[in-house]
Amino acid sequence: MTSSRAGRRTLLAGFVAAAAGAPLHDYWMFEGLRSSGAVPGNGDLHVTSTHNDDPVARSLAAGSANVLSLHGCTAAQAGLPAGTKGLVVGGGNGRLRTILADKLGRAGFVVAPGGPEQLNGDLPENICNRTLTGEGGGQLELTYELRKSLFGDFAGAPNASSPTRRAQSTNTDFWKFTDACRAALAQMEAEQLARGSIFDRPVAG
Repeated sequence: MTSSRAGRRTLLAGFVAAAAGAPLHDYWMFEGLRSSGAVPGNGDLHVTSTHNDDPVARSLAAGSANVLSLHGCTAAQAGLPAGTKGLVVGGGNGRLRTILADKLGRAGFVVAPGGPEQLNGDLPENICNRTLTGEGGGQLELTYELRKSLFGDFAGAPNASSPTRRAQSTNTDFWKFTDACRAALAQMEAEQLARGSIFDRPVAG
């Protein structure tokens, strides 16, 4: 989960250092570090977006104008053909969803048409929608194939003995993805600030 603080320009940093000179971004992550094949496995640690009650995560979301959360899914869950390197754009902020889909599509990523109900992230209880403005946030569900394609050493999954191995193998596509998300958040925040107050809602029509 990444968040955009009200009153300052902040951008998605990912879980590695942001590009030189880029503004930093609040960041919270929950990740299982059990070894592959462990019993019980990391699947037993899964917490859904609507059941995330971590006080730090909720505090970050509640103090941020925008939140972008990233999750993993299968191509089938996303409604995409098997093996597709794609993603589902969701979240309670319809405008942010539109911007994210546009930026990621222009960056060359496959954005699933529509949004499967179980992945659309629009429930008020979803951690990404617990924002300062009440406008909701954005949620991205990345297929396994897309997640794997963003790293040179995806097999080097983080674990207790090597927590940064995968993060040290980011590739060009990773940074295309990151830059597209940064650009979307920057545009969303610019539009909010242009209203005169981040608490003003856009006028329909």
